[in-house]
Parts: sequence; structure tokens; C-alpha cells
Amino acid sequence: MLTNRSKSKVLMIALAAATMLFAGCNKHVETSSDTGTSGSHSSSTTTPSTSRVSSSNNAAKPSATAVHFAFDSAALDGAARATLEAYAAWLNAKSSTKITIEGNCDQRGSREYNLALGQQRADSVRDYLTARGVNASNVDTVSFGEERPACSGSGEACWAQNRRGDIVTR
Repeated sequence: MLTNRSKSKVLMIALAAATMLFAGCNKHVETSSDTGTSGSHSSSTTTPSTSRVSSSNNAAKPSATAVHFAFDSAALDGAARATLEAYAAWLNAKSSTKITIEGNCDQRGSREYNLALGQQRADSVRDYLTARGVNASNVDTVSFGEERPACSGSGEACWAQNRRGDIVTR
């Protein structure tokens, strides 16, 4: 008979195995504009474009430094896509600029789950940018899970601030 501690270990191993399984799957750009709070993801995908976004070398750096996500989702909504379009134009104009996408989550969920979801969010941002011609070698991703909250309170308004992908220029 398994103790509660043993059950927790088995569950964590199963979660780690499932995370590794999904990490090996083909990546795709999600185009859902669903901002609901359910855990479902859009099944629609797009083929990344190989054409570069045309822009001038005078493109201004976007003022937003993050894109936000719905609860339990790595899908980009319309506001996130608009921010990333501006970043794609700027990064294509400044082709030597390197960025890091930092995936973050709110405090709900286990540490392991939030690290995996944070990575999915960072990958979603990276995939969107590279599909618009941004050089993939100039974009790194990292997940901080719930470890770097923008807001330390509780409640939906605060949690929504923590569900984000920060765009950091290196």
C-alpha cells in the first residue's frame, strides 16, 4: 500500500514524464483568440510564414514589455498578437537585437505544472515572432513558473498580471 508521500512521488514522476512527452511534440503557432478561463486550447494551427515582415530601420521599440495569457492557457489573444506584431517589425528592423522571452504563471497549480506552462507560454511567443521573420537564433526562452510574480496579492486581477510572457532585450 502506498503512503501519501509515495503517491505524491508517483504523481510527480508521471507529471514529469507527461511534460517530457509533450515537449517532444511538433510545435505550432496557436491562433485562438479565445480568452476564456477554461483549460481548453485551440486546435487550429497555422503554417509559419517564411516571408519577412517589411519594416524600416527607424522602427521604434514597442512600449509594452509583456503579453498576457488567459488562465491555464498558452494561446495568444488579439492584444498579445498586436503587441507581438509590433515587436516582430522592430526585431526585423534591428536584426542584431537579441531577446529572451520569460514565461510566467500565477500561483495556482503545482510548481512543476507552472514551470511547464510558463515554458509553453514563452514558446508560443517565440513561435509567433519567428513565424513573422524574426531570426530564431536571436530569441531565447525561459520559464520562471510562479517564481517571479508581478503582483503578490491574490484574486483574479492580480493573478491576471502574473500570467504573462515578458520580453527582455539582451
